Amino acid sequence: MKATVTSSLLIFCLASGPAVSQDKMQDKTIVDLSQAYTSALQNNFGLRSQQAGFKGEKEATREAWAGVLPQVEASASYGQSRFTRDFGVNDSITDTDEHTSYNVNLSQVVYSGRTFNSIGRANKGEELAKQELRNRSLETGYSAIEAFLRTSALGREIGVVEDERASHRRRLDQMESMRERGLASRADVLEARATIDQTEADLTGLRTEYQAAKQNFTAITGLSFKEIQLAPTDETLWRKTPAVLRTDWVALALKNSGQLSIASANLEMARATRSYERSGHYPEIYLNARYTENDTFATNLREETRVEVQLKLPIYKGGATSARTRQAAYREEASKLELQHKEQLVRVEVTRLVEGLEGSYQTIKALDTAKESAAASLEAAERGFASGIRSLSDLLDARSRLSTTERDQVREIYKNFQLQYELMQVAGVLDKQIPGSAQRN
Repeated sequence: MKATVTSSLLIFCLASGPAVSQDKMQDKTIVDLSQAYTSALQNNFGLRSQQAGFKGEKEATREAWAGVLPQVEASASYGQSRFTRDFGVNDSITDTDEHTSYNVNLSQVVYSGRTFNSIGRANKGEELAKQELRNRSLETGYSAIEAFLRTSALGREIGVVEDERASHRRRLDQMESMRERGLASRADVLEARATIDQTEADLTGLRTEYQAAKQNFTAITGLSFKEIQLAPTDETLWRKTPAVLRTDWVALALKNSGQLSIASANLEMARATRSYERSGHYPEIYLNARYTENDTFATNLREETRVEVQLKLPIYKGGATSARTRQAAYREEASKLELQHKEQLVRVEVTRLVEGLEGSYQTIKALDTAKESAAASLEAAERGFASGIRSLSDLLDARSRLSTTERDQVREIYKNFQLQYELMQVAGVLDKQIPGSAQRN
């Protein structure tokens, strides 16, 4: 198997934003991707609920261990009674009695398959809860990363459209000036104004999406944009995609996937449950000790100390134990098949993401070339328009084509970043790639 994760992945994560979080820009704290990840893990209520559930499972393990420790209990009683004693045919006496009783009982299991196997089942339940917590952390962290990249991408796209609008506005001002001198027609002015209106409409839609993305980011991370702003992302990191693709992601996912870890823990839990239910057929041996002290006329037994070995042998309970054992066996088989199913899904998902990443890389390269061509086309259109060879419509179309290409490239670059992080999440190594996340888990 190749290196677990290439060093470029770590560089990719570190370079997603500046390392210093306390720098201020426009009176707001700069938040990079790793800080958004951290905040989501700290503030997400669903994840905190999962953490509380895991703590509960740890206490369940402690409870199971209590079954093999000595069980000691003490009791005391006080009461009054009225009684009549016969001493002959015509001779009796009626009296009252105040009676007290003290008991101390100790029971220690010597052998109980059911008690011993309950510890193993509790341990597997704790491990299952641990894997569910880890997978929930991976999903929550990825959601924060996805929200960060979505918000950043829309912000960048808005910047591109704002530049296009400014360019069109300058062209409109030029047309109005030329019309005053008789060098441009009213149709030229209207065309320039219509192009600005279309750009404004695009910008309005993007800003609406941007506000929704910011709200989603706040809901996931707990960070308000009244106090923070996102750090810029190094958009050249898509060039490291070939290095990322050299990793054997399928092998990595089969080893670390959160979904597979849960499925595997479920199978172990089912096996432990089957052993627990099967042990209901086995005998149990206990060592019991008891001390009793009585102060009453109702019995001549004033004090007793007893030590005994108790054997419990299950004979017949209506077939309930056998039915539970068969039920546990079927559930074990179901868990085994579910694990195989999850392995297939993980293989398919990793393959999809790897192919998507390869396609994204090629698309960005093509868009990079297209942007250069669009820029050259715009420059030629501007020269042609200045010399009267090209029309205003040609010039506006060339500018819009450049803006569209830039927007497509921004979207594809951030899609590339998202695919890389999603691949890490599916492979179960996202928590190892975000700085500081290992300690939080």
